Amino acid sequence: MPKPVLELYSFGEQHLEKHPIQHCEELKPFLERKDLKFWLNISSIQDRNLILEIASLLSIHPLVVEDITNTSQRPKIEEFDDHIFILVKMLFSKNKFSEIQTAQVSILFGPNYILSFQETAQDIFDNIRIRLENPKGKMRKLGPDYFTYTLVDAIIDEYFDILEMISDTVEKYDDQILQNKPNVNLNTLHQQRKMLRKIRSNIWPTRELISVWKKSEHPLTKRKNLTYINDIYEHTIEILEGLELQRETMSNLAELYMTQLSIKQNEVMKTLTIIATIFIPLTFIAGIYGMNFQVMPELEWKYSYPVLWVIFILISVFMIRYFKQKKWF
Repeated sequence: MPKPVLELYSFGEQHLEKHPIQHCEELKPFLERKDLKFWLNISSIQDRNLILEIASLLSIHPLVVEDITNTSQRPKIEEFDDHIFILVKMLFSKNKFSEIQTAQVSILFGPNYILSFQETAQDIFDNIRIRLENPKGKMRKLGPDYFTYTLVDAIIDEYFDILEMISDTVEKYDDQILQNKPNVNLNTLHQQRKMLRKIRSNIWPTRELISVWKKSEHPLTKRKNLTYINDIYEHTIEILEGLELQRETMSNLAELYMTQLSIKQNEVMKTLTIIATIFIPLTFIAGIYGMNFQVMPELEWKYSYPVLWVIFILISVFMIRYFKQKKWF
């Protein structure tokens, strides 16, 4: 089991400091300070005892602890008296559409703190750390709800990267199918459509939770920050529309693949039919002279065999030229 990594930042308009901590007891001095805010980021949440200790310090609801440790949860938002809990799914991949993975990110914020719990060590918050270093930026001036918005926004920005990767993959498949390349088949397209459904199943509830959040009347969600929350709501709609377009395109590619396959089969059948058609009259003639009648004058003529071959060749040449004139091959 990987060891959890705790990362603590205390910040204010004129203050920013990163604190290396190993144990939950080290959080207590920061909880007592009301003039600063702090962000605690925890990577790898397999240590349930650690999360229980943090929950005890901040009086976090037991159901929230269950949601954080159970990584099969659906994206959602829950409001409590003194904190708001948001659960979203992070998507990431190593530049391959077929290897897109999901990881749960749980975010909880209160009057002067933000907690983020990442299922894995995969981290996408580097830009947040950079923005936090800017003393004139909004990260330090606005409240924990704005900070939480930036975390969710960073996750949704990754969705756009995934969408771009999907678009590039679909375009590549389109070219390969039209070029009759063998490395794309119906099973490949089916697997990619399943992956699209999986991605959509994670992003669709994210849109719903943001919709609930932007309508929230909880005192921790400031009205002046609703514009930012509405912005990420529109981003999720844009991503879902893009996914729907790619899903339809993938379905069209499957139909195109089946059409190409049918065309290939028709070409094979046409070739076989032409060959069979050429041999039908030849077989007919051979069948006649293969009958065991006693009186067949041609059988006693010494030139009958070469003449028969000449007839076979003339019939074949005539039929081939006729088929070419008709542009059957």
